[in-house]
Amino acid sequence: MRFPTFAAAFALALAAGAALAESDIKPWKGKATLPLARTAVDGKAVDLKDMKGRVLVVNFWATWCEPCRDEMPSLQRLRDKLAGKPFEVITVNYGESAEKVAQFLDKEKVTLPALLDTQKESAKDWGVGGLPMTFLVDAKGRVRYSVFGERDWSEGPSLALVEKLVAEAPVARR
Repeated sequence: MRFPTFAAAFALALAAGAALAESDIKPWKGKATLPLARTAVDGKAVDLKDMKGRVLVVNFWATWCEPCRDEMPSLQRLRDKLAGKPFEVITVNYGESAEKVAQFLDKEKVTLPALLDTQKESAKDWGVGGLPMTFLVDAKGRVRYSVFGERDWSEGPSLALVEKLVAEAPVARR
């Protein structure tokens, strides 16, 4: 009789662990969405306020951050998967030069917009406490979720959450 009880407890513990692994994207409880206007590595000015009507994945990263480098291909796949929809991935490099960032992007064949935060001001304003740090911004321009750490954005619960926000986008445009 004890074995089924142990097995049931073990199964519940596994399920709880899986739920925790999937629930690390947290609803945003911070300040209202802060401005983010920076120059991209290609020299173009980018301002989040000009992107209302699109869901944004805003990812703070650095070339020296191994989890950031590992996460970058999944962000590229996410952008490619949602091409043609009201969606964009914006990466914000943490404290590095345009040359260093451009070299990394070229080498890795990443075509995501990369904003430069050379003085780390935007990271501070957005409350970035470690890298990678990602924020999901809805089509109305509000931060809805945040997550610290590497994840695969191109599948599973991460993709499902982004797709849910994108599905809300036409409603947000009215």
